[in-house]
Amino acid sequence: MFDNQDLAITVENSTALAAYNQAMSDLLEYRLTAMPSVKHALEIEPSFCMAHCLRGYMLMMYSSFNVYDNASVALENAKRCAQNASLREQRHVRALEFWRLGDLHSACAQWQQILIDHPHDILALRLHHFVSFWMGRTEVLQSVPAAALPAWTPEMPNYGNVLGMLAFGLQENGHFTMAEEYGRDAVARCPDDLWAVHAVAHVFEMQGRHAEGREWFAVPLDKWDDRNPFRGHLWWHLGLFTLEAGDIESALALYDKAIYTGDSDFYLDIQNAASFLARVEFKGAKVGARWKLLADYAEAHRDDHALVFTDLHSVMSLARERRFGAARAHIQSMKDYASDSDMHVAQAIRRVGLDACEGILAFEEGEFDKCLSLIHKLRPLLQEVGASHAQRDIVVQYANEAARRSDAQRTLAWLANQQDFDSRLAQS
Repeated sequence: MFDNQDLAITVENSTALAAYNQAMSDLLEYRLTAMPSVKHALEIEPSFCMAHCLRGYMLMMYSSFNVYDNASVALENAKRCAQNASLREQRHVRALEFWRLGDLHSACAQWQQILIDHPHDILALRLHHFVSFWMGRTEVLQSVPAAALPAWTPEMPNYGNVLGMLAFGLQENGHFTMAEEYGRDAVARCPDDLWAVHAVAHVFEMQGRHAEGREWFAVPLDKWDDRNPFRGHLWWHLGLFTLEAGDIESALALYDKAIYTGDSDFYLDIQNAASFLARVEFKGAKVGARWKLLADYAEAHRDDHALVFTDLHSVMSLARERRFGAARAHIQSMKDYASDSDMHVAQAIRRVGLDACEGILAFEEGEFDKCLSLIHKLRPLLQEVGASHAQRDIVVQYANEAARRSDAQRTLAWLANQQDFDSRLAQS
């Protein structure tokens, strides 16, 4: 049989294949029905190798140690069913295994080899893009979709998703005009692809086009209620545009209604919420008791180090709540986890994550010179914590605020010169 991309797939039940194809569409559109769809495929056909693999992939995308046991079960089921599967499918299973072991570079190598032989494999492309994003591998965010694109035609299913990934990669590498062109084309072809919508929002953010950004998100707040927590990140972008307009009251109202409603410990929700509250406070506004719940979640997840970027926000929340002992305990847990591993996350913790967290903690303890020293040291390496330029900017904002509070005029002038040049470059 053949999947949505006309790729051969090892399954003999057409109803199971239809459920798998639906799960793939749901995944690409961030729909809440993605996991139920793949579970339905497995209920119909328990020996469906790629459905087990897809379930494992989806669990790993939660980016939390809490799901790793279930991901391991999905992996073992996929391996058990892989004997009669194709080489492409077996490579997917190996990619899942590498990912589960923390060997992200080898996982990406498997996906890239799949794409070399099967450039229409949208699952391999999306996962390569996802994992590379959280590794801070900025260049491949554009080069891999660009390498795959010539094999696609506009009539093919999910062509718009490829354009959306390319658009995001282009803007992360500073090619804003091309990024906006590809991004708008992607949204026109596939308006349900939130990643493409997000790519265009990043162009507006990086170029300081805040009014256009607000207009881009001029839609009802319930528009994406059937989507997974990524929808909160889109509202986070609208919140940034609203903050830049100086409308603090509306920004905080948006926070409470859409960015973080207080009932989630999902990694992206935590990142969005903590960085947004810090930005509000750096503008001189008060956020009330909103930090408390985030700090509570951080304490409950002290030993979960699946993403370094989440660690930064956990320490941020604890330090903002002045739970300095808990913040130090979190940093010590990071050290312990990273001390005996050579995998990517452990390396990123050692090279960048620890100094970033120590710098944030130093800021909250009033040690502004120490904060500046640590952030100046790590800034050239900052992309190794993953995420986007726009998201990582919160660390630079800590340095700016530390310089302001310590009255370090020369440092402030230096940072302002850097930001001014970056802004002019983005506009050029």
